[in-house]
Amino acid sequence: MRRSVVSCVLVLILSAATMGFGQQVGPRFLDRSFQRPGARALGMGGAYLLATDDATAVAWNPAALVNVKRLTLPIEVSGRANFDVQNVKDLADALKDIRDQIGPSPNLQVLAKAIREVSNFALDEGAVAGGAPTILKGSIAPVLGLTFGSYGVAFSSGAFSQVQVFVDQTSDPDPNDNIPVSAQSKNVYSRGGGIAISSLALAHARQIPMGLTLGLSVRRVRADFQGYASSAGVDDLTNPTVGDSLGFALARVHKNKFTFDIGALWEPPVQPPMVKVRYAAVIRNVLPAKFNLPAKDLNGNPVPGFDFSFKLNPEIDLGVLAQWRERTIGVFELHNVTSSNGGDMTVHAGIEHWLAGDVFAVRLGYDDDRPVFGFGINLKVLRIDLAAGFKPKERAAVGISLRF
Repeated sequence: MRRSVVSCVLVLILSAATMGFGQQVGPRFLDRSFQRPGARALGMGGAYLLATDDATAVAWNPAALVNVKRLTLPIEVSGRANFDVQNVKDLADALKDIRDQIGPSPNLQVLAKAIREVSNFALDEGAVAGGAPTILKGSIAPVLGLTFGSYGVAFSSGAFSQVQVFVDQTSDPDPNDNIPVSAQSKNVYSRGGGIAISSLALAHARQIPMGLTLGLSVRRVRADFQGYASSAGVDDLTNPTVGDSLGFALARVHKNKFTFDIGALWEPPVQPPMVKVRYAAVIRNVLPAKFNLPAKDLNGNPVPGFDFSFKLNPEIDLGVLAQWRERTIGVFELHNVTSSNGGDMTVHAGIEHWLAGDVFAVRLGYDDDRPVFGFGINLKVLRIDLAAGFKPKERAAVGISLRF
């Protein structure tokens, strides 16, 4: 009971004293446009609008179901990160130590050690004292689905996390304690959160005259978010006598909404010799989905100063594909041209070439800001795709698709 009261008091103190710090813990400050491609698409620079030929079309472009000629059962997983896992584990342990010192009588030796570790991490990762925070980002996106004729169903999910760690050595963590700030004084701050947006979608594509295909995907969307914020400081790391520690985790909150996507493919009836050109456009979240997510502590009590509500607004993707002699394709796509949902417009381009009688594929592309490559093996009933960036932790994907 005492710990719950203390935690609530400290939450109020932190939210009142550092409103800017608290307000930046929430889904509105995270990229909610992370429509991550599967392995085949990633190998071609993340281009997924036109070359999709299995049930993942339900998640990326429902009109692309027209490319699916048979029953397919794809499973795709892609991920990316800008950090090393072990470094993040060490950071998490230090932050837990800081969190555990909440209360009127913290263990200052443990607190000072944890502060030093967080500070060293921030400096090692590139942040300077009093400067820009170190920002860690990571995401993982699984997709699985099933097609039957011009219909398809798919489950897709994307989990995106972001953590900021920054250091301030120049200000006194407790200006009322009458202890001069020494060269050893240290304040560290950390805030972050993770958002998962999952969809269960049913889609249908229909061809109409003049080479146009339209697709509709109806999605039930679930949004989950959990965040935390912490700050801590001591006046002297070598001999801590007074310290402040404010840290808390926020409860996971979630909501469900319905929305739909509209996709279009257009293949001009008149084509150049030996070349086929197709164009694509997709509008995601045609019906904006607003998620009212009240911020709560781990005991279920409202937390003032935090707002986790957000909307999934419409996004538009555009693309063009050129296919030469049925074996080589080139793609160019612009994703999120509306710069919606916390993301920016991104550029994606790539090529794919099939060898050995359409058994082995090689791919190369540019995925927004990184070169990527990939391979594919087509065994008729089974296709396996692999793709990565030149630093695999930044881009990696694997896909397995059964075709009957």
